[in-house]
Amino acid sequence: MQQNMKHIIFLILIIFVIGCKKPDDAKYDIIITDTPANLGKLNSKYDDYNSDLPYPHQRMDIFFSSNRNSKGNNFDIVAGKMDFSYHSEENILNVNIPDDEAPSPSKLIFPKINSTKDEFGPYTYYSGNDLIFMYATSLNDIFSINFVEYTNWNFSNNNNVSNSIKIAKINDLGDNLYPSIDFGNKELYFCSNRNSNVFNIYTAKYSSEINKQLLISENNIEINKNTILSSVYNDKCPYVKDSVIVFTSTRDGGFGGYDLWYSIYKDNSWGSPVNFGNKINSEYDEYRPVFFQVIGFDLMIFSSNRPGMGGFDLYIVKISISKT
Repeated sequence: MQQNMKHIIFLILIIFVIGCKKPDDAKYDIIITDTPANLGKLNSKYDDYNSDLPYPHQRMDIFFSSNRNSKGNNFDIVAGKMDFSYHSEENILNVNIPDDEAPSPSKLIFPKINSTKDEFGPYTYYSGNDLIFMYATSLNDIFSINFVEYTNWNFSNNNNVSNSIKIAKINDLGDNLYPSIDFGNKELYFCSNRNSNVFNIYTAKYSSEINKQLLISENNIEINKNTILSSVYNDKCPYVKDSVIVFTSTRDGGFGGYDLWYSIYKDNSWGSPVNFGNKINSEYDEYRPVFFQVIGFDLMIFSSNRPGMGGFDLYIVKISISKT
């Protein structure tokens, strides 16, 4: 009887272990959870940060700044790809970094924008059949927000990329970087150190939906510092999507260096910024967040100089933002 009981207990233990068996991580590439994961092959031993996602989908392009081409000197905009898949049997969201050649738009865009100076903070905006590619570049050590227009971006024929154009008015004062257009397509968010020794978050309000012509010629633009999103510390890299804005800041209430924060737009105003917490933020710098949805999951990509592959690396994480 005692021997039979030992056999039964042994079988129960085996069944328990099998039932609790962890997923075979080896068959996945990068498993995305609510803890940041390094984006692996997208990164290098140099600095890789300031990303943008021109068209979030299960297979998507990603544009970002890197000084890999210059081996640690000036920054260029570079590109890669990501493939997302969800495995319901193990409840795993996976991302793979394929070894494909660079996305086709970059072959036309990058020769127009990359230079011996630094190019930071890419941002893509669609105006009809045309893609407006914004970024910041330095001239005489002052950063300005420029753009190129990629015509008929969704068609294989009649593509053309304009020469780089400086956006009117907003570059009149100080350093200006990290453009992002709001959900109504009439306001351009950016950060600037105009009239200050720190960076704050500003908005440029246009008379109608933003397009190439307005960016070139409209001078009657209402430019204001957002006093809710800005502080007496550095507030940078605003990224707006729907009714949410994410940004990075050195303000009080963080965990060291630059931290990631978010705010919800409600009742015609941004709410008080909320820190993403110490599961995402760290004692190191977290920089240029972008967030998006794929396969029903809310995700964020950001850069950090926490120990990784070298310098700043790109990371991905699941997020949950309460809009109540």
